[in-house]
Amino acid sequence: MAEVWVRAAVPERAIRQGRIDRLKSLLTVEKLLQNRDAYCVVDVRSPEEFFEARIPGAVNLPLFEDEERVKLGAAYWQEGAEQAKMLGLSLAAPRLPQLVEKILSCAAGREIVLYCWRGGMRSSSLLSVMEAMGYPVWQLQGGYKAFRRQVVSYLSSTKIQVPVFVLNGLTGVGKTLLLRELANCGAPVLNLEEMANHRGSAFGAIGLGASRSQKDFESLLFLALHDLHGAPYLLVEGEGKKIGPVVLPDFLYQAMLEGPHLLLEAGIDLRVERILEEYAGMSANRQALADAILALQKKLGREKCELLAAKISQGDYRSVARTLCTDYYDLYYRDSRKKKGDYLAVINLSDIGSGVQSVLTCCQEKVLQDLGSNEAGQ
Repeated sequence: MAEVWVRAAVPERAIRQGRIDRLKSLLTVEKLLQNRDAYCVVDVRSPEEFFEARIPGAVNLPLFEDEERVKLGAAYWQEGAEQAKMLGLSLAAPRLPQLVEKILSCAAGREIVLYCWRGGMRSSSLLSVMEAMGYPVWQLQGGYKAFRRQVVSYLSSTKIQVPVFVLNGLTGVGKTLLLRELANCGAPVLNLEEMANHRGSAFGAIGLGASRSQKDFESLLFLALHDLHGAPYLLVEGEGKKIGPVVLPDFLYQAMLEGPHLLLEAGIDLRVERILEEYAGMSANRQALADAILALQKKLGREKCELLAAKISQGDYRSVARTLCTDYYDLYYRDSRKKKGDYLAVINLSDIGSGVQSVLTCCQEKVLQDLGSNEAGQ
């Protein structure tokens, strides 16, 4: 039971006044979403809780460390609430000045929002400390639990009402690069692989660190869809139901299946170059690359996998990338791809800048065409 009161350095009068004014310091999730950039969101939960799931963009400045949270829980159940409160006070009091300084430093002039698991004692106690010192601070009403509830409710009930244009193409063609440039131009892009922190292939996690949890992926997707509300269409990269360990919600996957698909093309030499750029710094991940290749033995055969793994150890990444394209990814993709005539458009991606303009033109023309058809049918 980590939700204990910490009232060190807070005058009793301030505490009583804080109880009266508490509602004035509460910020709803809806209000936070209206202008997230205006707030510095501080997660005061333990590092382990923060690692499991958090509000995107929040900074973790824990009131209690992981082992302290365990001690508090044990004290609560074994000795009662009062003893847990006293233990929490003794643990948190020495670090309060430094914690307040860190919060103010992170805020950099923005309004401060504190949250814990459910908007309970951890965030309200720290809020009391800061208010007593004269700093205006918000507490997120309902804490992370309220934010998570809103995410789940939205993703389980929403339906995309606009076309979802899906970018397809062979490995290395430049789909991710194109999406980034489209986003830079202000296009309504959902970069699902970026949200998952996974490239969606056997090598998708290499060099990226830990993949995101399902909860964090859903939070990022929720915020992206919230920000893109009102856009005339959406742009995504062609994906399966899963991207690494995370699963796409049914409404989005169905919209991708039903949406207009664009086929991107580029020559094999350029594709290899783009793969090498995407996986820059591969020498630091040689073992992970070799392990990923050896895991493909059922599809490529033991002899070829061992040969490719040897080339990895020699630093011959170019020939490995080419072989994986021609002997694995291209064959796999051609078995699942649509016929060329089923695509809304086929776009040459030899030049990313030209590709951006072609995609934007194609999407805009399709939206206008559908709008005209709908008006004619009314």
